[in-house]
Amino acid sequence: MNARLRYPLSLRWRLLLPLVVTAVIISILLFVTMRQVTKQAVQATQDALLSTAVSSILQQTRSRDSNVDIDLPYDIFTMLGAISQDKVYYRVDLDGVFLTGYEDLAPLMDGPLSDRPLLTSQSFKGEHVRQATIMQSFLIDGQAKMLRVTVAQTQLFQEAILREISRNASIIGLSFFGFAIFMALLVTTSFLRPINLLAGAVSRRGPHDLRDVKHPTPPELAPLLTSLNGFIGRLRSTLGQTETFIAEAAHHIRTPLSLVKSESQLVLRKSVDPDTRKHLHNVITSVDESIRSASQLLDHALVLYRNEQAQKDRLDLPLILTHVLSSMAPTADLKDITLNIDIDDSQPLWVMGDRVLIEVALRNLLDNAIKYSDPDMQVTISAERRKEFATIAITDQGRGIKGLDMCSLNNRFRRGSNVDDVIGSGLGLAITSEICTAMGGELALTNNKGAGACAVLRLPAC
Repeated sequence: MNARLRYPLSLRWRLLLPLVVTAVIISILLFVTMRQVTKQAVQATQDALLSTAVSSILQQTRSRDSNVDIDLPYDIFTMLGAISQDKVYYRVDLDGVFLTGYEDLAPLMDGPLSDRPLLTSQSFKGEHVRQATIMQSFLIDGQAKMLRVTVAQTQLFQEAILREISRNASIIGLSFFGFAIFMALLVTTSFLRPINLLAGAVSRRGPHDLRDVKHPTPPELAPLLTSLNGFIGRLRSTLGQTETFIAEAAHHIRTPLSLVKSESQLVLRKSVDPDTRKHLHNVITSVDESIRSASQLLDHALVLYRNEQAQKDRLDLPLILTHVLSSMAPTADLKDITLNIDIDDSQPLWVMGDRVLIEVALRNLLDNAIKYSDPDMQVTISAERRKEFATIAITDQGRGIKGLDMCSLNNRFRRGSNVDDVIGSGLGLAITSEICTAMGGELALTNNKGAGACAVLRLPAC
């Protein structure tokens, strides 16, 4: 199994991840900031009310000869209680002696004498309270005594406000996070769109389209586009050299072998020595086998090349069949085999495909039909249109097919069990099957009821 190389982190995630992290951080900061600001605002409001309450109590306090008169401003307590369901507590001490209020309310014991109340938070009766304490000196019986006033209020209202603000802040934060994610996806998709469009423009090209890519791209993709066009240019040059090499190799291999065969046949006719004639027969047989194997190997190389460069054109099938029959006629005449063609000329028959590949497939099928037929027999080729396919049938009167099924057609160098005495390489049917696959067609082989075999080639019609 081929290992697929992957970059540790895709471009999409490299763009999306920082945006998502930034959105999370901003959402958290937004939530914390709103909660903190709200808490400070509510706390400042409550502190202002408590400070006003203790200052009002202090202002309503009058000293007498031996004591002090305290006139509690109940309107202040009413105001504090009207804000919410919070409870209000107070305590008044004179020189550390409890005068009125809640005795168990712990005042701020130590603190400097100041006109401004001291504010603290503590727990009272199992609840969190905020309290303000103010101290002032009064002259009583000629002595300076310290009067301390403490007012405390529970923080239920503040907690309720914070819960409400936290809920709203959470909604706002999540909404912002969702919007940020949407914008991040939108930005990422927009950023990657030119790359996807370039990839789509390249993938839509056929295997034979090796033109330079001239797709509009951002300046950042210009180096990639230049490299891609450079690679296409090198590939185009290499494929051209490959095609030239295959053509030259076919010429340089077949011509010397044909010359060796011709010279061997001339020597065979002149020779009268039985041993020499036997050796010459072996040479001619080996040369024949080499010529056939070399031809089919080169055909196979051509098929592999043309599969990548296949040019599907609208072709006149009867014209192709006539041309192939003409090229195979000399081979059939050597064995006195008659080639018949059965095509209805009244209706045109067109196929979509690569002319070179179709001719190679037909030549291989006709070569097999001729090769495995005895002299003075007939090979018939017929063609007709059936629905969306053009069906070409090549029927011979030879020895038929044994030991080879349809699953074995793509196996190279695989031959039937009844052809060991005939020179062959086992490539013809494999080549033809690969061509059919490339053309979008099918190949079928069957034995005739009497003798011989029938090869049926189906190609897309147009």
